This record gives sequence, structure tokens and C-alpha cells, in this order.
Amino acid sequence: MTPRAFGADQVRVRESGELELACPLPKAWTARSDRTLRSAEYPGTAVEWEGRLFEVLGADRTPEGGMLYRLAPWPEHHAIRRLEHYDEVSEELRAADRRDRSRDEGKRRLALLLSPLAGLLPADMQKKMERDFGAPALLLTIASAVPLFLIGFLGLVAFLIGNAGGTLDTPGWITPALPIALYLFGESALRLASAIAGQEPMGSLPVVLSVTVWRSLGAAKEPAPASADATAPAAADERELQDRFRVLEPVLAFLTVAEQEFLAGRFGFDAVRWGRLTAAVLLAASIANTVFSLSAFGAGDGVFWTILWLLPVAWLAVEQVRRLVSLARGEPAGSVLGRLVRPFARPLLTALAPVDAEDGSQTLDPLP
Repeated sequence: MTPRAFGADQVRVRESGELELACPLPKAWTARSDRTLRSAEYPGTAVEWEGRLFEVLGADRTPEGGMLYRLAPWPEHHAIRRLEHYDEVSEELRAADRRDRSRDEGKRRLALLLSPLAGLLPADMQKKMERDFGAPALLLTIASAVPLFLIGFLGLVAFLIGNAGGTLDTPGWITPALPIALYLFGESALRLASAIAGQEPMGSLPVVLSVTVWRSLGAAKEPAPASADATAPAAADERELQDRFRVLEPVLAFLTVAEQEFLAGRFGFDAVRWGRLTAAVLLAASIANTVFSLSAFGAGDGVFWTILWLLPVAWLAVEQVRRLVSLARGEPAGSVLGRLVRPFARPLLTALAPVDAEDGSQTLDPLP
């Protein structure tokens, strides 16, 4: 009796008694590997079909893009290493899995198409897209940082050419004013360093802060659960702290050594890695700013303000050299810019460690 085929599959019995199953779409079945001088015989996939056990002898691609499987009763002398089921339920599951993969591939292509925008999102959202449908988070960050880096660079070049009495024949939006150009150049360089050297995606600060505020507003509007679970508020607070940490992680390396060590124990902060990245980017930005400021000084424009601006920039450059020396020894190093970061990082610095469910202990003390 010929067994029943499911879905769009078609079955027929060959003269040898083997079954041929024609499938419009391939299944995860492998054919038997015959014995050779260098390898032993390896059985094909074991398939349970209407209570009988079959072995996949052959799997050939059809001109239409489907598969033609040859099956024969399972030989008793072979051990079953992998068992597949062929029935109505299994075929429905395979169809659902194919639909899911098709949707995931569509989302992945859309994310890649919109990568200059998707890469601006927070790092945790980029990583989630990579986990959910395979959109590479590092590529998203790089694709979004490179255009902004070039725009910032062109803005700095336009400023330099303008001080020399020339003009750069480009649209105004691609050569922004000096403050915007410096910001785009510095932030994009930091994001590229994070993705390429640090192998960590990073979003753009204005977008990350906007998403964080949106999340906070959404959490505030969400009604409290009806159950009197005492752990729910603590879990919500912990999620909020983790979100804040992920947003501020790149600039936490500006804090004092003691604060960075506390964050390393509490949140797993990698002080040395982020310290090297931020110090290198700030040193490069300081050197570039010095060159552009000296060009303005040579042109005789705003001499007083140029000298006044060069003083903090030179101090910042010297500080980055000092930080890099300490970081080369594997020691964290803070920055004067930590004073700007500390108000945003204060909830992290006063956060207690999560309570141990068994003994109720907390391993870290908050910093004063």
C-alpha cells in the first residue's frame, strides 16, 4: 500500500519497491553516503512515515527547484542517529518555519537597506535585530557612522579652506558649521572605533537619548501588575539601570578610577577597553581641532578667541596622552570630562547590587 503524501508533495512507488517523494521545497533530509576506500558507509536520514521507518537513499534537485527523495525500508544493521517525522503535523511545522525564515529574511534585508538609520539606534536594539533576524549589528553601526564621519570631515575641510580665503563647492548640508562638524566627526570616529576595534555596536547619542526618554515614558504609562509580587519593582528598577548603563557605557570611562571600578563590579564595565577608545578618539579630535584653529590664527581671524580655545584643547590632548599611558599598563584612567558625565551616571554609582535570592546579601556598596 502506497503511503500518503502531505501538502504539495507527491509520492510514487518504483518497480524496485523504493518510494519516490517529490517535494516542491527541500527538507532537512540527507542521502546515504556509500562506502569508499577512504570512508565508511553512512546511512541517510531516518524518516518515520505512517508508523514505518525509511532511510533516505537519495536526494536530487529537480529542474523546478524542488527535491526528489528516494526512500527504502530502514536496514536493521544501522543505528539511528537522526530521526525525522513525515506526517501532517510535521509538515505544518516545516511550512510555518519556512514562513518565519522568509519573514526574517525580509526584515534582515530591510534593516540592511535602512542601515544608515538603523545603526543610529541604541546598541541593545541593534543586537536584538541581529539575534531576531540576523541583521549584523556591527555593519549597521559602521554603515550609519561612515556618512556622518565624512560629513563632519568635509565640514572641517570647508572651514579650513574658508580661512585660507577659498570656498568648497559643495551643498551646504554636506558641509555643516564648525561646531556641528566637530561633533559629527568626533562621535562618528568613536562609533567606528567601537565597531571596528571594540567589536561592539554603538548608536548615536541624540537618538539613544531620545529612545531612552521614550522608553521611560512608556514604562511610566504602563499599569502596575495586579499581583503583589515584591520582586517586580526591583526587576523594573534593574532594567532601567541596565538601559542607562548601556546608553552611557562609552563615556563612563571619563569617571574617576574608583567609580569605574565600582561600575566594573556592578555592571561588568570594561574600563580599559572603553578608556583606550575614548582617549584615542579625543586625542585625534584635539589634534585636528588644533590644526584647524591654527589655520584660523594664520589667517588673522579671531586671534584672541583662537588662543583662548587652544588652551583647553591642548590640556585635553595632554590628558589623553596621560590616560593612554595608564591604560597601556592595564589601569583605568579618568578625565576632567567626567564632571559632565557624573550627573547622568549618578543613579548607576548609587545602585546597590541585585539581592541574592538565597541569602539576601548584596556584594557591593554604593559610592558616596
